[in-house]
Amino acid sequence: MYTYFITGTDTNIGKTAITCSLIAKLTEEGFCVGGMKPVAAGCHIENGHMISDDVKKIAEVSNADININEINPYQFEAPIAPHISFKKNKKEIDIHLIKKYLRSFENKMDYLFMEGVGGYAVPLTENFSTANLIEALNIPIILVVGVKLGCINHALLTVESILNKKQKLSGWVANRIDEHMLAYDENVSFLKENIKAPCLGEVPYLKNFDPYRASKFIDIAKLNDKVDLY
Repeated sequence: MYTYFITGTDTNIGKTAITCSLIAKLTEEGFCVGGMKPVAAGCHIENGHMISDDVKKIAEVSNADININEINPYQFEAPIAPHISFKKNKKEIDIHLIKKYLRSFENKMDYLFMEGVGGYAVPLTENFSTANLIEALNIPIILVVGVKLGCINHALLTVESILNKKQKLSGWVANRIDEHMLAYDENVSFLKENIKAPCLGEVPYLKNFDPYRASKFIDIAKLNDKVDLY
């Protein structure tokens, strides 16, 4: 099973959209693909269960046989930084549980895309961040760059942090989130020249996001490594 961690340059820059697009791309190519979001904030009660809209979208596009609790072990109602919710609920994130799920997925799917919450450095608990989670799981990264004013700074700082931690950046996706951004081409060209990992594609601004439509702008074959981790 090929496993990738989807992180982003910020919150609300389209990580879930790109995660769903990657899943859609590979399901259409005939692979069995699943998604996972270990921690989700901004959840609501639906049919007696706590769930986030992001997790629903991932579940809907995945074709692997996994349940909601496996997709999303930790759910919090408040749309705030996870470390605050973990502290308020007196919980700690259990890496062994997440690894257990990953091992159980090994024979269920060909690809798994694990989406983080917020940006790369966001704290999950007071002493444990998304970056720490990626390190503990040893999963290569796909970075989603939300293309808007300021994206160059956010992208380069995130890439620098990833490389400083000696983690694997397998590729990145330019996701246009500002329809009216000035000098879009120049910004993306600069990022392509300065991020030493392949750009998997440029997803245009889509008012009504459709993962299958967006997937047409992504080229999975450009990933610079496929590390079979599990």
